[in-house]
Amino acid sequence: MTLKRGLLVLLLALGVTATAQAHSPAVPRDPDQLASYRAGLAAYYKQDYTAALKEWQPIAEQGSSAAQLFLGFLHANGHGVTRDDGAAAEWYRRAAEQDNMLAQIRLAMLYRRGRGVQQDPVAAHLWASLAARDDKHLKSVATAFRQALETDMTPAQVAEAERLTRSWLKKHKKKD
Repeated sequence: MTLKRGLLVLLLALGVTATAQAHSPAVPRDPDQLASYRAGLAAYYKQDYTAALKEWQPIAEQGSSAAQLFLGFLHANGHGVTRDDGAAAEWYRRAAEQDNMLAQIRLAMLYRRGRGVQQDPVAAHLWASLAARDDKHLKSVATAFRQALETDMTPAQVAEAERLTRSWLKKHKKKD
């Protein structure tokens, strides 16, 4: 197994629940939504994925990136639903657009492998670059993933991905 392939396997094996909680910027603040989110987590930890889905679906549809991320996990792994990489990609995308960095790296992985989306190294690089802004442990993982992607990309593809990243950051600049 090559180093690059080993890195990709390691990235795909990222832990789900603890990492998701650490990188979910939009854990619901509304008391009712927060209760549903926590009930979903409790069900998820008990491997009652159907109950977790029932708790998270409504708040994900209302915009909770934390719930959207977990719905992506459920669909990607076939927990409580039929495995569906396309649905996983859509939930990850919704969370990633809200700057959920774990969703960004998960979406990058799907683009890298062409699972649920058309294989696209430029899109994979974009989402990995956004996730690499994390100031915690995702930074090194996302940076390594992005560097592995670049070994198979043309200079023009890398430049396009960097341009898209700058554009995304400008468009999503936080107003403090």
